[in-house]
Amino acid sequence: MLKELLGDHQTGMSEFQDDYFVTTRAGGTMYGQYKQALRELYKRFRGLRELTCDNEKLQVEIEEQKYILENETDFKKRYAEIEYKRKTMRMEESNRAIKDTEREFKRFYQQAVFLKEQIGDLTDEKRKQLDKDMWLFKIKEMACVDWISKGRLGNSTFEFMNSCPQDMKKEILDSIQDQKTLLEWYETKEEYLMPEKYKQIEIPKDFKLLEE
Repeated sequence: MLKELLGDHQTGMSEFQDDYFVTTRAGGTMYGQYKQALRELYKRFRGLRELTCDNEKLQVEIEEQKYILENETDFKKRYAEIEYKRKTMRMEESNRAIKDTEREFKRFYQQAVFLKEQIGDLTDEKRKQLDKDMWLFKIKEMACVDWISKGRLGNSTFEFMNSCPQDMKKEILDSIQDQKTLLEWYETKEEYLMPEKYKQIEIPKDFKLLEE
């Protein structure tokens, strides 16, 4: 029963969290979602590299303790027995961590590939415009949350707005001055939600953690 209960425990985030509380929530625009998916994908890529190396090292340590256990006597053998048991248990945790990280890696890979197909090639000019659009969206959204939660614009919103180029700052000011219009925009703003078909994307069979 304990094994079944622990099998239901999922480390890391659920697929629902990956989709809605990470990529969609943090992204805002489609380009913002793409940037967030890449950010999360890179974290999992680095994590898998570390976890895989740790796992391989742990396997060597288990074999080492088993050798000592089979060839030594007295205290060395008893210590080796304890370490063998401890490291075998750690291997179970290591395998679980790799499995869950692989699951999240696949999810963010699927998101990134699908969004890349929608966005297309990124020239410097296109990236600059998409970045601007993303921050326009985010600052307007911040202003809306301020009005709803505080009844006024917060310091962070002003600081972000004042850091923008003059033309962008004017565009933001024009869009947030009318509170009623701004809140109507927030209620009806278009949010890009990826269709279920993106989950059909597969990681290439020749994928490697270390490029040769």
